[in-house]
Amino acid sequence: MSRVLFVSHSAQPGGAELFLIDALRGGPAGWRAAFLSDGPVVATLARAGRAPLVLPAGPALLAIKRGSGPLSILRGAAAAMRAGKALAVHARDHDILCANSQKSLFIAAGAAVAARRPLIWILHDILTDPAFSNINRRAAVAVANRAAAAVVVNSHASGEAFVAAGGRASLVHIIHNGFDVAHWPRASEAAGANLRATFALDARPVVGLFGRMTPWKGQHVLIDALVQAPGVQALIVGGALFGEEDWATHLQRHAQGCGVADRMHFAGFRDDVPTLMAGCDIIAHASTSPEPFGRVVIEAMLTGRPVIATQGGAIASLIDHERTGLLVPPADPTALAAA
Repeated sequence: MSRVLFVSHSAQPGGAELFLIDALRGGPAGWRAAFLSDGPVVATLARAGRAPLVLPAGPALLAIKRGSGPLSILRGAAAAMRAGKALAVHARDHDILCANSQKSLFIAAGAAVAARRPLIWILHDILTDPAFSNINRRAAVAVANRAAAAVVVNSHASGEAFVAAGGRASLVHIIHNGFDVAHWPRASEAAGANLRATFALDARPVVGLFGRMTPWKGQHVLIDALVQAPGVQALIVGGALFGEEDWATHLQRHAQGCGVADRMHFAGFRDDVPTLMAGCDIIAHASTSPEPFGRVVIEAMLTGRPVIATQGGAIASLIDHERTGLLVPPADPTALAAA
């Protein structure tokens, strides 16, 4: 069995990192993770007996965002080179290097060359999303085309976007995210009662929205929809993982301004998401940009609760409209309220 070193720039529990936790928990002993910053995922893996490496990359590199321009990228270049050298030392003890994010791709590419190991990029994003700056998108595709032995994507939508952005189609391999469903909680009256007791909710139906606090996840769309759906209350679960605390504050003020704050509860980050989903009456997915995979949608369906999701990206491959869920246009609170 190959020894694989997965590299991720963030140890915050976003979608890519949750995928990595699942992969390492279920993978062979020769699989290990390395992170370019410390965070909760490091502790989670350590508790699971899969203690990762932490190779701090420095603030200049971590400050680079999807929409960053050339100056920000240049400031992080020296830090990327230092992190790549440190990573190469550990890469020599493995057979394959897997970059689990766009930032880690640039670092892992240099480390793979130095360690003479093949590189795989696990792509969790839709690169044609306007949120990516042109220079970020072009740089990632150029590095992948030149340095990667394969680009593993989580959906047809992600793969098609990589090719549309200039990526070589021959590199693309589609491997959908897997889930350990053996002990997945199912919806029940008891789960609903526990949820209401935990968050002091009343008897009205509860719509849950799960995901990190960021504008494209559409928490504001649910708030606007609630104005038009007076018979329901909402539970928003998720934290501001990447410096987006201002957005979380804005949402609470927006709920107050819309007059729905008394029917909303912001739960913050939680590590019992499946249990909370099983207690909701409806799960809403409100992303305003195309979804690369839609982990929350799969999790909600596993609980047996009805799902309303916005169209775009991989969502249409997960939900058969009006048979296994409802699809609504993105950024359309009226359609969401009606559904």
